[in-house]
Amino acid sequence: MRQFVDGLARPVVAAVTLAAALVCWQVATVLTGVPTILLPAPTAIAGALQGHRADIAGHLVYTTFEIGLGWLVGVGAGVAFAGVMAASRRLRLAVYPLLLSVRIVPLVAIAPLLIVAFGATLYTRVLMAAILTFFPVTVASLDGLLSVPSSQLDLLRSVEASTWARIRHVRLPNALPSVFAGVKIATPLAVEGVLLAEFLAASRGLGYAVLRAAADLETALVFAHVTLIVGVGLTLFGFVSVAERLLRWSDADGVSAFGTRTGGGDAPLSERLRFGAVALCLLAGLWVVGTLTVPNADAFLPAPPEVASRLLAAPGLFASATLGSLSKLAAGWALGAAVGGAVGALVAFFPRTRPVAGPFLVGTRVTPTIVAAPLLLVWFGISVSAATVLIALATFFPIAVATASGLTTLPETHRSLLDSVAAPRRARIAVRLRYGVPTVLAGVKLSLVSGLSGVVIAEWFVANGGLGVLVNQGMRNFQPSLTYAAIVCLFALGLSLFGSATLLQRRLDW
Repeated sequence: MRQFVDGLARPVVAAVTLAAALVCWQVATVLTGVPTILLPAPTAIAGALQGHRADIAGHLVYTTFEIGLGWLVGVGAGVAFAGVMAASRRLRLAVYPLLLSVRIVPLVAIAPLLIVAFGATLYTRVLMAAILTFFPVTVASLDGLLSVPSSQLDLLRSVEASTWARIRHVRLPNALPSVFAGVKIATPLAVEGVLLAEFLAASRGLGYAVLRAAADLETALVFAHVTLIVGVGLTLFGFVSVAERLLRWSDADGVSAFGTRTGGGDAPLSERLRFGAVALCLLAGLWVVGTLTVPNADAFLPAPPEVASRLLAAPGLFASATLGSLSKLAAGWALGAAVGGAVGALVAFFPRTRPVAGPFLVGTRVTPTIVAAPLLLVWFGISVSAATVLIALATFFPIAVATASGLTTLPETHRSLLDSVAAPRRARIAVRLRYGVPTVLAGVKLSLVSGLSGVVIAEWFVANGGLGVLVNQGMRNFQPSLTYAAIVCLFALGLSLFGSATLLQRRLDW
């Protein structure tokens, strides 16, 4: 009965928390008299939804269809590709660095190129959503397929069970939690990919409607569209969560879903570097082949020597732009890490706050960072403050979740030992921090990737200077070599930051 009541209490607390937040918002706008153009009251937002319901309904249906189709393509391709890589260690070592290299470059930087290459069509928007969805699903599914209890595999081999039986009873049950984790991460990315395409080139959809309302300074209508975008993300996220509950396998022996990796162990660093170099050479080769075979490639795909010449012709320009982007990333990341770390620690050390913080964390997660750009532009204009806040929003969630997860990963045996010696609270916190550092650093790596996307978005909408401005300038002036040179700098910056965080994580991985 107590478990049943506790289960009911969580959604009730979440609902009450959201209702209280809306009431406080309404009261604050009334008492302070803040202009609607800066912060509309919830009632004003509801009025905007009601007054424009016909137009909004059309935009909502169109954007939802694009998101759903892109999400299905990305998830399906990611799971299938993970299965192929799990079957071959050499293929995995060769392709994984290539996937990582592609992911490090923010999609927002290459989105204009995709629109130029394929046009501002439905297929382009679906492709962008699928690309963003593909990477986290592939990585998470691969990790799940390689992390299985070896004792269970040995047992089925001893009774000569078929390959399908081993997949059905061992690999799939152990891979599903990781697959669903990747799908949950990918869900808001599908929303972001479609909105990004609609921001850049579209004549309908919620992204187009947000920009149009922001240009007309109809802030209440902007909030109304953003509310619907969050609703679409939450609905898709909810479907994934329900499917995860329905498809969850239980293990009678109490074995953890994540067991021993059976992919042959981690490869030595030298082998990883060798295969990484091969992957970069393969990427360069594909680039050259594309310039020779793709029709009208001169319009959007310059040859590598042309890009190299552009970099060498103005090294000071690209160095200054790189430093500008790095400074924005540092300021925004610091703010996001401080807030995210504090929220994660609060949730970890005070579990009763989870039902209260949960709705806001999930809402933050499913809200694409790019939808904040029009709002920040209205509030702060083109400024460093707007850029810092936008980048902080992009980096907040990975660090908050990683901190909360890392600080609760202390093994049960260690907890029992600490209880047996009556260890003081300070010592317990120190031990939890020790075990939580690797997980926190994993969140830092994810936050750096999402932070780079935030930097480019900020430099497009709410800031001046930086690599994002060069990317946009090259596309507007029909100078693809300038765009690609800026993308190369973004890639080098992202790879350096990601590699540094990875090395630090390895050193501190107890």
